[in-house]
Amino acid sequence: MSRRNGREPRRIKSIEVGFRILRVLEHAQKPLPLTVIAEAAKLPASNAYLYLASFVHESMVEQDAMGHYGLGSFAVVLGAAATRQAGLVDLGKDLLGGLRAQTRDSVFLSIWGNRGPTIVHKIDGDEYGPIGLRVGHVLPLLGTATGGVFLAWMPTARTERLVDQERGSAVSLAAGASAGTRSAALAEASRSVRRMGYAVADSAVNGGLFAASAPVFDQGGQLCAAITILCPGIGQAGADRAIDELRRTAAELSKRLGAPVP
Repeated sequence: MSRRNGREPRRIKSIEVGFRILRVLEHAQKPLPLTVIAEAAKLPASNAYLYLASFVHESMVEQDAMGHYGLGSFAVVLGAAATRQAGLVDLGKDLLGGLRAQTRDSVFLSIWGNRGPTIVHKIDGDEYGPIGLRVGHVLPLLGTATGGVFLAWMPTARTERLVDQERGSAVSLAAGASAGTRSAALAEASRSVRRMGYAVADSAVNGGLFAASAPVFDQGGQLCAAITILCPGIGQAGADRAIDELRRTAAELSKRLGAPVP
């Protein structure tokens, strides 16, 4: 963050205090009792407890049977996500730039975050200009090309909670459709995506935009990201060319990541 007029940027003090506690836990070799954490963070124990309670609620910190505190599951997820983002963006930045140059479409790279498919790199297209999606934006699983890729290649156990949440808040579900019917339709759609090797979004429910997304696999052959193109409505020939370029780009990034050759 840059300075203006030589002044320090405004900051949120409570967040900085919270990170003093997290740094204590980061350097610890084992879970620590509250008194030790408070002393190391230079905080009254009562204040440290309130921060720790909030971190436990968000799974950034966990408390063991002895009441000691250590970094939690979300801290692990966050660190892994940062590592993935840096590696993926560095390895794929030129490829995504090439895809954008070939198609002139908006292009973005997404990974799986704790709230669903999350954009980590984006390049705007020529014709549509800046799209209303930013780095850090979380995409729905249902109704988007990117979501279709994650639904098709990720284990159902990792996606079903978010699918249930999206279904519960959706207003476009057919009246009277049973949960079993919807699940069967979703499973069939995912099988179709795997057969084709990419997903497309219905432009009728996508603001009239054409969107297609292709999977990126890691060295273990597991889905690690999706590359998506987004542009105004185009004819079938244009869509086919864009999808061909998209799939080549995703395959090349998978190759760079050491994915097995299909």
